[in-house]
Amino acid sequence: MSRTILILRGTLVLSFGLFILSTATGHAQDLNFRNPEQAPPSWAQFAKLVKYRFEEWIAADEAVANRFRNWVVEHSGKENGPPPTLVVRAWLNPDGTVERVAFPAFNDAGATEDLRTILKRGNVGEAPPPEMLQPLNLRFSLNLRKP
Repeated sequence: MSRTILILRGTLVLSFGLFILSTATGHAQDLNFRNPEQAPPSWAQFAKLVKYRFEEWIAADEAVANRFRNWVVEHSGKENGPPPTLVVRAWLNPDGTVERVAFPAFNDAGATEDLRTILKRGNVGEAPPPEMLQPLNLRFSLNLRKP
């Protein structure tokens, strides 16, 4: 029996950003970005951990993750399918739980909500480093492979 496996390969976008929510408008404003070469090594290590956890959660054998992966497989390369790369912005709480994620919506509201559910469901296992700018900007490339 042949099975298609979705492989997510991530690379860090070259910025760490600090976003503040304006209470008057409810929109995020960019206040500061730092080039990764100027960021403390602990920031890059933490971002790699978050990327790794997101990949684990997407690969999990459970209903929402299975449905999302099936959607990607069925719609890849099609007009209404996923983009070749996806930038996910993630905000994490001091206890390592994912507070919020943002990414461009897919043409399928269900797939968008499935990915949001997957990425917000867990704890990455560590607290963000002190004074780390957020959100973390993670770029993922969607690659399909058949075993």
